[in-house]
Amino acid sequence: MKNYKNKNTVSRNKPLVTIAILSWNRLYYLKAAVESAKKCIIYPRIEWIIIDNKSIEPGLKEYIESLDWIHVKIFRIQSHADAMNEIIRIAKGKYVLLWPEDIQFVKKGCWLADIIEILENYPWVGSVGINYLRRSTNQSLFTFRRFISWKFIVKEFFYFRWNFRFQKVLKSERGLEIRTLGHLWPGICGSGIPTLTRTKVWKNLGKWRATKKRSFKNIIDSSLGAETDMVQRFYNHGKPLQQAVMIYPVAADIITDPIGSKAKIRGNKRYGVYFQPKQGVYYYKIDMSGESFNGSHKVPECFEDHVVPIGFNLPFDNNGNLLKAHNINLDIIEEII
Repeated sequence: MKNYKNKNTVSRNKPLVTIAILSWNRLYYLKAAVESAKKCIIYPRIEWIIIDNKSIEPGLKEYIESLDWIHVKIFRIQSHADAMNEIIRIAKGKYVLLWPEDIQFVKKGCWLADIIEILENYPWVGSVGINYLRRSTNQSLFTFRRFISWKFIVKEFFYFRWNFRFQKVLKSERGLEIRTLGHLWPGICGSGIPTLTRTKVWKNLGKWRATKKRSFKNIIDSSLGAETDMVQRFYNHGKPLQQAVMIYPVAADIITDPIGSKAKIRGNKRYGVYFQPKQGVYYYKIDMSGESFNGSHKVPECFEDHVVPIGFNLPFDNNGNLLKAHNINLDIIEEII
């Protein structure tokens, strides 16, 4: 069995992975994302990129400039879609991990090497999500009723004919598992984030394209239709890739707003509750105890059971489920100056 902590097995011939972090006026989130990434990801060949939308939050640009281990730093006003396209254009890695600054890594280990091993062995796997999903999301994804839904089955046959995408559990040599979502989900993550995907897949599908103009009605949609457009392009492309999720996830959304959301940036305004971590730089505890892939999990571990906040409470409903916002908190608006 492989032990990636042995330097002799962490060889320099492993595929280069580009880790690209998008940033915009959320310095506290950015620090938690960047510092946890540096601490938690054990992998020998990484290209680091930070692309910032010319943030004006005090101290943010200075923080990025202080990170001497980041290979590429870009400060440019551009849309979400344009930023994603620039990352794919300049990325040198065979794989690219697209990361927003509002998600923190919570597990240290060699898990990235395991995911790359699986992707190398199974070229039909598209995007791999590595963050915790809410319990309600897991329950909705992995049910027999959803699996036999005619809506999904008809759509699958329409686009892929007899290449029906069945769910599978794939395992690395060390025992790390991912579960594919089969016909229930597009084979790529439309927004690109936060997932690991072959750079070639994004180049084959083409650029993200915003299809809408910003208005109050679509304020929740940061991509302005680019995500939906990319998903449709995947289906039109006709290649039966499968999206997958980790059985033992390694990252978590930074939930600071009581409606079950992150603070959102639109223009020069920040919406929702936004605060500095109560202790140090992290919002959540990082599991440093070492990797264990033992267990009988048929579905991914859920957010509620494994993510431990530091000095604050997460918003749960009466059943102990993490709240999920379907809009932006318009009651709390902060001008960024």
